[in-house]
Amino acid sequence: MNHFQRITGTLEGTPLDQRAFIPVLSLYGARLTQCPLQQYYTDPVAYVEGQIAVYKAFEPDMVFTPFAFALIGAAFGSEIKISGSQAPNIGKPAITSIEEWDRLALPDFDTNPHLLYLQKTTRLMAMEFKDRVPIAACLPAPMDIPALVLGMEGWMELLMFNQKGAQRVLKQVSQFFVKLANRLFSQGAMMAFLPCGYASPAVLMRDSVESLIRPAMKQALGQLKGPAVLHHCGAPLLGHLDILTGLPSTVGFALNYEEGLEKARQVVGPDPALLSGPHGPSLVEMNADEVKTLCRSILQERDRKKDPCFILVTLGADVPYDTPAENLDAMGEALVEVGWNAL
Repeated sequence: MNHFQRITGTLEGTPLDQRAFIPVLSLYGARLTQCPLQQYYTDPVAYVEGQIAVYKAFEPDMVFTPFAFALIGAAFGSEIKISGSQAPNIGKPAITSIEEWDRLALPDFDTNPHLLYLQKTTRLMAMEFKDRVPIAACLPAPMDIPALVLGMEGWMELLMFNQKGAQRVLKQVSQFFVKLANRLFSQGAMMAFLPCGYASPAVLMRDSVESLIRPAMKQALGQLKGPAVLHHCGAPLLGHLDILTGLPSTVGFALNYEEGLEKARQVVGPDPALLSGPHGPSLVEMNADEVKTLCRSILQERDRKKDPCFILVTLGADVPYDTPAENLDAMGEALVEVGWNAL
């Protein structure tokens, strides 16, 4: 069974040779190729070489386009910084108020260097991996994009105290999001992974998610030309998961196993894929035996024995640059040891 068959089989709930395995190794490719991060996040060829190295080392069932949301903020004019061994981060937001937003032009997809980088990287990855390995476009969901432009404080202030202003922003960023996602689908991405931190009960009250976030997500996801997985982004999501079910194009949910995967399955129903596994940022602090034990526990003991639509992933942010390779090998070894027939 090849990687495409393993992913599509999971989405269809059909028997597999083993569970799909999708660690988020966007940044890790730079470690494997010893590529300077300034080059890695500006040169599509360098990034693709990193993902080729990721595949050769770990054979994941899916590879990711750059997990570098700061580049989207930079496309709007935010300042970014690359330091040490971390992916780009926002330094200074482009604007801080709704008045500035109303005067802000959306970036041009055909001239903006950051958007061109994302598009070309996706195209080159598709050419390299072709029918061997599916490609996931890693993008912020519409409600997470404004924080990259206004800053987290500016966006939270709008969400809490200026609903009409927040709706205006969401309408515009949704247009941008749809265009970018569909560009990446047209370049060869099979699926979009969409962290949606601002849907979390740790961030917004339920009525705000119902009145602002779900309508924006429904409108945007209804225009996608490919499937999407909604990602917990490191924040709790189960408490609002019911609000996010039934959205167009949504084929799966990536959730913290500690919230209760069986509860999540009850909320979303039998068909969407559930994705869970070790916290990516925590892998650097664990040893291989600990990683394998945790993965075996998730696969065997945490109510996933009879779930045909479960995928083993790394959660939260990207796997850190300094993570020992044997910790990632341990995830794959756990899958092989548990097997499909034993579930």
